[in-house]
Amino acid sequence: SNYSVILKVNAHFEVIQEEESDVTHLSDRRTEETTYIKGFPYRMSFFATIESRKAASFMINATLLISSLILIGTGASLMGFYRVQMLEVITVDFIIVPTVLTGGGIFTLIVSIFGLTAVAREDTCLLLSYAVLVAVDFCILMAGIISSVRLLFDIQIGFLDADVMSELSAYETDSWVRYKWDTIQTEFTCCGGYGYAQGYTDWKKTSMGGTRNSVPDSCCLFIAPGCGNNLFEVNDIRVVIGKINVHGCLTVMQRRLETHVTVILIVFAAVGGILAIMQLLSVVLACCLASNFSHGDEISVYEYETRSRAGSVSKRSYGAETTF
Repeated sequence: SNYSVILKVNAHFEVIQEEESDVTHLSDRRTEETTYIKGFPYRMSFFATIESRKAASFMINATLLISSLILIGTGASLMGFYRVQMLEVITVDFIIVPTVLTGGGIFTLIVSIFGLTAVAREDTCLLLSYAVLVAVDFCILMAGIISSVRLLFDIQIGFLDADVMSELSAYETDSWVRYKWDTIQTEFTCCGGYGYAQGYTDWKKTSMGGTRNSVPDSCCLFIAPGCGNNLFEVNDIRVVIGKINVHGCLTVMQRRLETHVTVILIVFAAVGGILAIMQLLSVVLACCLASNFSHGDEISVYEYETRSRAGSVSKRSYGAETTF
């Protein structure tokens, strides 16, 4: 009968109202959580709402972006000005640290820009990808911090254990060794390996110094072709000092490293630890936002389906009441 139809329609309306109340409840939870954690209201937390999480993620990524530029500049200065990458004969950490600073800084720059884009677009897939990239960047940063701490000890004691004679002996046969020592001796105004006023004598133990009594031209005060020839035939030290740099390169470089590079490494280790914590927090925020946005999509679909069913029921109800 028409009366039974009306009862069915009313039952449908009650179901729709219950579903709409559920949707409203879920939407309210999406904007502001009201649960309690350990006796404290969750709404009191800075990260209680999606907007606060987005703001925190923006701030962290902006900080990482600025820090990445500083890391790139620091790594470039270590390689370009201090030439630490040429001291791999002492320890491979002299290559790892500037490489991590420069390469890791570039990677952090890219990841932070990607993170800002992912948060702005509120895309779940982008946020999860960003979280993975930040985790990789975290591992790179930790490797750099560990290498920098090791390098601090190497600067203090590693120079005493380095065997440079094998490299000096390969000067005439290895183009990389020749380029490296010519660059070091020219830029640091030094000659040979160790010692003040006697570093140049290390070349006497090589084939160049033993058979030709010569040192590389890069040892000369005024570089010219053949300026280091027959130097060991000179017995007057005053003449030698007037022609070449006499201090050992590792002795000169160690002093500069202890004065400048040690401070850079200590600051990097400290700041890197703070950045590592921020990266871990960024991973957590990215995963939380991805979950929030995913639930938001589910709520939107649920609202659409609910309203569609409500519309169809309203039409059937109107037809049934008309018939009655």
